[in-house]
Amino acid sequence: MIDSVEQIEDLLRTTQSITDTTPTSTLRRWRNELVEASVAVSYAISILGLDLSLLDRAAVSTRDDILQDLVNELPQILGDEWVGGGWSLSPDASASVGAASLLTDQDAELYALHAAVAGCDFTDPEVVRELRERVDPQHVRLHQLRSQLVSRLREVQDAVRRQYACGVASVDDWLT
Repeated sequence: MIDSVEQIEDLLRTTQSITDTTPTSTLRRWRNELVEASVAVSYAISILGLDLSLLDRAAVSTRDDILQDLVNELPQILGDEWVGGGWSLSPDASASVGAASLLTDQDAELYALHAAVAGCDFTDPEVVRELRERVDPQHVRLHQLRSQLVSRLREVQDAVRRQYACGVASVDDWLT
């Protein structure tokens, strides 16, 4: 299960050696791992985006009860800011469903900053500023990783298509 930036970077390094001679079974395994990573990253991007919105609102709030203000504004924040994941979580998409199990793992490194935001003191400007300075670069890094994952998935799909076209891969491979 992929739950850290380092694991995603390792996966991207491992899968960079795609050639027309890479075995189809390896390409399919890589595709599943890349999809899993992409689901996890997409979800983390969405969560951290919401966290940034909360932190930004807390930083400029003039209300005495900042937390109640944020709770009151949460439906609007969710409506305005939620991006959602990048992959279907339908029951027949086994890689996506497998990745979704990570989303409930409170110890997953990808979501550690979210836990810090969820438990922070929004009334303390220094805490809000410090968290904002930590969340923003992680959010940017995750966007970069998702772009790399999507690009690598395209490379894998293109390689498998070429293998089908020249007869190296067969539909029957799916049955074994």
